[in-house]
Amino acid sequence: LNGIDIHKNPEEIEGVFGYIPQDDLLVEELTVFQNLYYNAKLCFKDKNETEIEELVDKVLNNLGLLEIKNLKVGSPLNKMISGGQRKRLNIALELVREPSVLFVDEPTSGLSSRDSENVMDLLRELALKGKLIYVVIHQPSSEIYKMFDNMLILDKGGYLIYNGNPVEAISYFKKQDRQVNSDAAECPSCGNVNPEVIFNIVEARVVDEYGNFTDERKVPPAKWHERYELFCKRNAIPDYDDAPPKSINIPERLKQFQIFSMRDLLSKISNRQYIVINLLEAPILAFFLSFIIRYTANANDGYSFYENDNIPAYIFMSIIVSLFIGLTVSAEEIYRDKRILKRESFLNLSRSSYLLSKMGILFSLSAIQSLLFVVVGNSILGIKGMYFDYWLILFTVSCFANMTGLNISATFNSAVTIYILIPLMIIPQMILGGAMFSYDKLNKAIGGGHHVPIIAQVMTSRWAYEALITQQYVNNPWQQVFYPIEKKESDISYKLNYYIPELNKRINFCEEKLYSQYDSIQNQVRQNLDLVINEINKEIRLNPSVVFNNKNILRSTLPSESMLIGINLYIDSLNSYYSKSFDSLYLTKETIINKLQSTPEKLLKMRRIKSEFTNRSLGELVKNLDTKNELAQVDNDLVRVIDPIYKTPDESDIFGIKGHFYSAYKRIGTKEMSTYFYNILFIWIFSTILYFTLYYDLFAILINKIENWRFIKSTESN
Repeated sequence: LNGIDIHKNPEEIEGVFGYIPQDDLLVEELTVFQNLYYNAKLCFKDKNETEIEELVDKVLNNLGLLEIKNLKVGSPLNKMISGGQRKRLNIALELVREPSVLFVDEPTSGLSSRDSENVMDLLRELALKGKLIYVVIHQPSSEIYKMFDNMLILDKGGYLIYNGNPVEAISYFKKQDRQVNSDAAECPSCGNVNPEVIFNIVEARVVDEYGNFTDERKVPPAKWHERYELFCKRNAIPDYDDAPPKSINIPERLKQFQIFSMRDLLSKISNRQYIVINLLEAPILAFFLSFIIRYTANANDGYSFYENDNIPAYIFMSIIVSLFIGLTVSAEEIYRDKRILKRESFLNLSRSSYLLSKMGILFSLSAIQSLLFVVVGNSILGIKGMYFDYWLILFTVSCFANMTGLNISATFNSAVTIYILIPLMIIPQMILGGAMFSYDKLNKAIGGGHHVPIIAQVMTSRWAYEALITQQYVNNPWQQVFYPIEKKESDISYKLNYYIPELNKRINFCEEKLYSQYDSIQNQVRQNLDLVINEINKEIRLNPSVVFNNKNILRSTLPSESMLIGINLYIDSLNSYYSKSFDSLYLTKETIINKLQSTPEKLLKMRRIKSEFTNRSLGELVKNLDTKNELAQVDNDLVRVIDPIYKTPDESDIFGIKGHFYSAYKRIGTKEMSTYFYNILFIWIFSTILYFTLYYDLFAILINKIENWRFIKSTESN
């Protein structure tokens, strides 16, 4: 256009083009006025509210829509306005800004003859103002046909067979058909023209020897094109390099965000079913879930949060519900807008403003749904003092699900496909969330063992479940007092009861088999000794107060009696150190307990706090009390299996990703962060990544590449 490549330099023709599709691209939940009003707001930042309202009313009046301006548009199946009125409103969306170049597809489809002429009069008026109007039209009346300045006729296969004055086209084709009255294009008495004559001539069929029409055309498309090249004169088209005039003034990104947000919010508020379902869905699900699992072992004693074995299940199901609601509420958001976005693409509006407006409304809805869920569910189950903690994690999970749903919505072109995908997104989250199946009991092909498998690391449910479980256990009023002491107690108990005995067992094996003549036994001795030395080196770093007198023997490559003696002495010193530490810790704990229960009132209060804020089943879960092995060997290391909630993360895990499940805190370099906040941060990182995939349409591009590759392969094989 005027020397500008509109595909390579779209910013130079911003607002120049307009497009009126055959289908009605309307926001069905808004009124007639609102549809046109917000469209105008996106086009004219220099007009105030009064000017925009006057402009909208003027266009509506010109199209005969002013009397129904306050009616909701509705869907084609639930009509609030007629089909003709929908068509005129569809046209009004472009006429309000009068673009310099306008493409119109079937503007009279579904309209009465009078309405059709009114619409074409408006388009003709724009053309007289200097606008360039392209119209695809079928079966026009005589009056409409004569309104056009120029006509292109394309035959099957894309062959151009005419380009020129519409009325002269009738004479041209009559002459090509050698008709007697070829000079008469119009009726001499009424002045009407019959465009159908052209198609009758072009589509004329060959007659067989019996006088019947065949499927063969008299003149094929390629032949008509040759005649066009031979007989039709082409006017030379001069070159222009002037910038095409723009009819709009696009507002800044922040203003666009506000307009998009308000338009989307109004469309949702006006849909009462949408509001009612989304506001009631979360509390109803919370009620059913919490009421059903409100378990009471002894009905005579009343309900006790401490005795309810279903609390871990409730926590996990809360996360799954948040994922499900977040996905369903967002899965169609962009899919529903795709046709409107296609229209607005000519305005070159900010994609980030549009996406952020969607996210803002969805996140706000998720915040309300999460709050309603937590208030109902936690209240019924007696989960006290954790309302904000539960809300924050469920809100974070819902926002992640919103971003996932928006990506799905932008990638696929079928609502059926979108909703088929939702179970495929939810079920892996359930399987790999860490609640239904223990990671050390999963198929070894996906990893697992005593660490979280890699595939589970990308599951939001895994991070959310661990965060909420550890927060519920560690940061309640009871554990805030006892957790630091119990952690030290657990660490020392593990060393004394499992770790040191395991080292002694392996050293005893080495002593017994040190001089064995069998190579296989010697290999076992070497492997056990390597493991013990590796563990001793860890202890030396962790407890420098326990000195290993002769470290050089640890560097020896050959087992020897002196090496075993030195190791035994160190293990004895280690055992003595932990025994003394345990005795000291026991006295400290007893002092705290005695102080807390020094009076009957304090004792009663302490019991009440433990009953109301701790849960027995959850405690057993995070301590892994049902394990058969308190520690395990992984490669050349001894891994602690018992009491993961008290276990210190491995010092090599500087980013907190490779750590064990149910860790109370994670490492970030040399710093420590609560697992609850670390995992929330991790989920928001996932959501941020999904924003960029959405902004750049990466999933849609990937799907298109796969489909193109499959098409090429299919073509090659054929």
